Amino acid sequence: MTENLPDIETPVVQVEAPFPAPMPHKGGVSLGDLQELDAHVSGMLDSIKRVVFRPDERKKAPVCNASQLASLCGRSGSAMGRLLDRAAEFGLSDGYVRDAEGKKTSAHRAFPLADAMAWIQHSGTLRYKRTSGQDGAVICVGFFKGGVGKTTIAVSLAQGLSLRGYKVLAIDLDPQGSMTTMLGRNPGAVEIGETIVPLTLPRSASDHRDELAPSIRPTYWQGVDLVAGSTGLFISEFYLPMRATSKDEAGFNFLEVLQRALVGGVREKYDYIVIDTPPALSYITMNAYWAADAVLLPVVPEGLSLQSSAQFWSMFNELAESAQKAAAEPKRYAWLGVVPSRVEAHKPGSVEMLKWLQMCYPKYLMSSHIPITEAVRTGSTEFATVYDISKYAGSAKTYERARAAFDALTTEVDLLTRREHWHAKEE
Repeated sequence: MTENLPDIETPVVQVEAPFPAPMPHKGGVSLGDLQELDAHVSGMLDSIKRVVFRPDERKKAPVCNASQLASLCGRSGSAMGRLLDRAAEFGLSDGYVRDAEGKKTSAHRAFPLADAMAWIQHSGTLRYKRTSGQDGAVICVGFFKGGVGKTTIAVSLAQGLSLRGYKVLAIDLDPQGSMTTMLGRNPGAVEIGETIVPLTLPRSASDHRDELAPSIRPTYWQGVDLVAGSTGLFISEFYLPMRATSKDEAGFNFLEVLQRALVGGVREKYDYIVIDTPPALSYITMNAYWAADAVLLPVVPEGLSLQSSAQFWSMFNELAESAQKAAAEPKRYAWLGVVPSRVEAHKPGSVEMLKWLQMCYPKYLMSSHIPITEAVRTGSTEFATVYDISKYAGSAKTYERARAAFDALTTEVDLLTRREHWHAKEE
């Protein structure tokens, strides 16, 4: 649940726009100065996070009303009302808070996320149930240009899929730990064992392991678990190429580390595994793409972002062709989706660039678009998504437009996966 940020207790210098010019640096800026800056910025961000996640530094899952629950369960308001009247029969919550004597203390129904999830599971209308032998689908959200809304889309997708009754694992491969932050964890407090780093260490290392399960942790959002990200991921960029050239690890293929760790138990347990990647084509990033069953590429409808997408595929193919020679089998994706992100539909230039996107990606452009709205901006400021918001302080239409966009993307991803990966019959 998000709220407006109150004043931060850490002392803050108040300035008026325009901001004053930077102070002169007598003698230049030393590495010691940069270390002090690192400590200061990290401290300020920790203070902000303590405010956002107060009082116990943990995010709170949203609470929905009866109307919102009906929408999540795919029922009309009246049909949902009839089901809620039979809540005791199903062993589910009717949404009312009661006192010790069982009397209602409120006239309005309210459903914490856990109760809402139980009703979604009970309704059974939105979830696709995998058949025996079908593994969970791995969706990689990536682009090597920052500022495209990649992490917000990845976290929102994980939450949106969970609201359809799916069990979801989120994997944060970005050393910045943005996905980890949005899912309620402080990347600075994440231990190496909670990341994928142990998978990348040499087999001779005491902390090496091939299993991913020990890195998985629950989050504040029921239905979404997390393999966290932290700055410690940088060491994997050193170890992966080192192992690839080591005589002690003959036949090692750095591309398949994450893929192998997902085989078996993890892919059996989770319906969806959503991976957020760093904005770079690195050894870790290529691991994510190689482990994925499908790739979701957010592109902002503007010239530089479109040009970067072309460069992305050029570099991706060059790396993939080189690495494919050592792979066990040819790589093939169930689907590829290019989703227009941070769209400003009211601007003629943005509409024109959407046409260019259509021409560049005629087979892969998603029908759903993610707008840049005040609701999305507010969520980004508060390390949250539209799904975290129980009650939006601004215009209801603004929030509904943003929520509808992410709902549409979730639906499209789910339909593509069911059809192309699980080969489900059309309903």
